[in-house]
Amino acid sequence: ANAPFYPDRWGPIIIHNNMIALKNTTTTLALLVSSTATVGAFTTPRTSFGPSIISAPVLQLQPIAQRTCVSTPLQLLKNDMTTAESKPLLKAVEKPADIDNGKNDLIAPTIYALYTAALIYIIYQLRDAIVAPTLGSFALSFVTGALIWDNLIISIGSFFFKDIDTNPKKYQILKWLSYPRFTFHAVGVPLQCITVAEMGKFAGVGFLQSDIVQIGIMVAAVALAIADRVKFAKSPGIEQTIWDKPPFGALERDLVKFGYVEPDFAYVIPAIILALSNLLVGIAALKAGTDPEVAKWMIFAGLSALIGNALPGNINTFSGNLGEAGMQFGLLEAARIVYGGM
Repeated sequence: ANAPFYPDRWGPIIIHNNMIALKNTTTTLALLVSSTATVGAFTTPRTSFGPSIISAPVLQLQPIAQRTCVSTPLQLLKNDMTTAESKPLLKAVEKPADIDNGKNDLIAPTIYALYTAALIYIIYQLRDAIVAPTLGSFALSFVTGALIWDNLIISIGSFFFKDIDTNPKKYQILKWLSYPRFTFHAVGVPLQCITVAEMGKFAGVGFLQSDIVQIGIMVAAVALAIADRVKFAKSPGIEQTIWDKPPFGALERDLVKFGYVEPDFAYVIPAIILALSNLLVGIAALKAGTDPEVAKWMIFAGLSALIGNALPGNINTFSGNLGEAGMQFGLLEAARIVYGGM
């Protein structure tokens, strides 16, 4: 009989006299055949069937790539497959994003709702903490507000926009709500370097006592923000992003959000500069000894952002935003001293 060959995990399929049979391979495939000729598949360890051949009468064989109900079989596989092993499987699935991660859909958006609540608390506290407003204190408040919007839109999108794949109107609404996420964040993050410079000056860091240096930091921050948005304006923009690769149990699968069509390392440079600035200026302020309390909170802010954004893969989606919230909390505590006259 002729044996059409499907991806290597599925093995050769033999059709003979209206019978379908699958030879045993490294992982045996059992075919669940119904009277309507819908073919289902799941993998089982080699020892489950031994060398036997499974057969059943069928009316028609559909290519695996045309299957639609794949969540249950993939759910059985997700804990045992490596990235390399899963590639043939993902090629056979029309929409890998539909794979069920086995977790409650409300967990991921609830985490972002909690981040939003924490940041609202921080900006509320900033209102009372800032007695002497400056450009740096404004930047601190602006970035906190930008992070509130960022986390809020991801949370709302994951709660109320689950059906954007089939609802073009909802897709466009969430997309337009997402544009400010990237713009506010990209503009605000460089400006918060001005906040760091003002806090460093207050805490006695030598080179930050110069007005020329302070002005230079302001100019550089504005230039970096403008350059970032010019680069974005020339890009293809944003699109819905879905975690469509192993691990299949990634919590990020339950998030409905947008991301850059063409992610670029240049987009994260301002965030790296800000985190390192907090850490290094905080260390310099600690050595200066003028105000150790401000120095410690700046170091806390820098480490929170660096560690949160350094964690790998699908974890980074959650740890990165948690690290940003931690940074804003550290700067809030420093702001109580620097801008509050405490």
